[in-house]
Amino acid sequence: MIYIFHGDNQFESRAAFNNLLDKYANTENLRLDSKNLDPELINVFLQSSSLFNEQKVLAITNLFSAPKANLDKILKVINKSPNCDVVIWQDKKLTLAQTNLLPKSKIQAFALDNKLFACLNAIKPKNLKTFIPMYEELMKTGVYDLFLYLFKGNIRKQLTSYSRFSESSLKRTYLTLIELDYQNKTGQLSIPKEMALERIIINLIK
Repeated sequence: MIYIFHGDNQFESRAAFNNLLDKYANTENLRLDSKNLDPELINVFLQSSSLFNEQKVLAITNLFSAPKANLDKILKVINKSPNCDVVIWQDKKLTLAQTNLLPKSKIQAFALDNKLFACLNAIKPKNLKTFIPMYEELMKTGVYDLFLYLFKGNIRKQLTSYSRFSESSLKRTYLTLIELDYQNKTGQLSIPKEMALERIIINLIK
């Protein structure tokens, strides 16, 4: 069986990908990502017999980000290996044409809620009046972990590309987010985590 997890909601798609791989903990497996994909290695793994007759599982992160020449070779190998399970995670939404390259796959797409996108997009300088009510309404839906994950990723992206915020502000915010996450996981927060995160964002955009 071939499984594909993709979509804009990287947090939940990655969690589903990892949860499935956890079920294969006692199998012979090979894990690769787009940076170290080797068609020949994959071919040998999928086509060779298992030493202890174990089930084989190939897990690939960002397969569809590989160069086309490599991707075409790998897809050919995967499609001719029906007796091995292949689990694929892609960090973005795939097109129908891409998913059709693996026609027998079981596909799960994870989309972000429009309100979540809107709230993230409202994090810009001098935009408190718009951001605060959107954030507080969004937090009622229980998406704190997902929002934090996406916000941190957005800050990292802005540190290496264009941003309306200064580099020093972005770095300070990112370090504060790391500290917030640590305090939350170790039970050291004296206020609700949603409120603590709101204060960090307010300090960034005020």
